[in-house]
Amino acid sequence: MMRSAPIGLIYVSDYTRLKTFQFKNDDNKWFTSSVDTGFISQNVYLYCAAANLSTAILALVDREKLHKLIGLNDNEKIVYTQVVGKSLND
Repeated sequence: MMRSAPIGLIYVSDYTRLKTFQFKNDDNKWFTSSVDTGFISQNVYLYCAAANLSTAILALVDREKLHKLIGLNDNEKIVYTQVVGKSLND
């Protein structure tokens, strides 16, 4: 499914938008970005379950290569990716 999925989501965090006091360093920005992305991803999982679709998180991606490929700025960080499609078992 991962190679043939028709939908690939790329979750990106724009660090310039994280300006309040709790975002003093990149560790805090990364933690918050990861948690928020988890919430978004869970909604995708719930939708897929309701729509009889399959989904999978792809955390082990080459972030640097993908970053360059899609033309992100230095302040934009890829958190992870998620694919959506029909299960191969259907």
